[in-house]
Amino acid sequence: MKKLVLSSVLVLSMTFMFAQNKDVLEETITKTKTTVDNKGAEKVSESMLVRKEQKVELSQEDQNKINQSRVDSPTKVTTHQMVVEGDSKVMLDKKATFVCNGSECDFTPQSDGFTIASKEDAGLNATTYVSSNKNFIVETENGNGIGYFDEKGDFVVEYYDKSTNELIKRVYSAKK
Repeated sequence: MKKLVLSSVLVLSMTFMFAQNKDVLEETITKTKTTVDNKGAEKVSESMLVRKEQKVELSQEDQNKINQSRVDSPTKVTTHQMVVEGDSKVMLDKKATFVCNGSECDFTPQSDGFTIASKEDAGLNATTYVSSNKNFIVETENGNGIGYFDEKGDFVVEYYDKSTNELIKRVYSAKK
């Protein structure tokens, strides 16, 4: 009996210890369009992930009461949009942050692709252009290569390094 009481006290104290002090709401909004032409039907989807975070703050006037009033606190809203054509992710619609080799990189959309800029590692900077097969042509200081979004939403760049005579694969992981 003593072990049962002690284990239940331990479990309850663990649940209270890990209680969250913020509200998080994540919502994915998807719009799909199908265009039909002489080449067939093509499905284009726009997907937007909206994340709203708000700290839970209680009124100081009700500090020692059982039922405390909640005070409005600022809400942090982050969005991440992506355009999907067919079954492959094609292009970022808004500025997004990715991580490569431990460095944060900003992906900023342009009219014909996007730029990759890292404040920490200049070797990660690149300019991309959309190719005819919906991949990306990537220009870096190390040479040109191809880029694509994989099934996890990471941006993968492959290029040939002439100095080492090998194929280099660089992965920019989506920052959560």
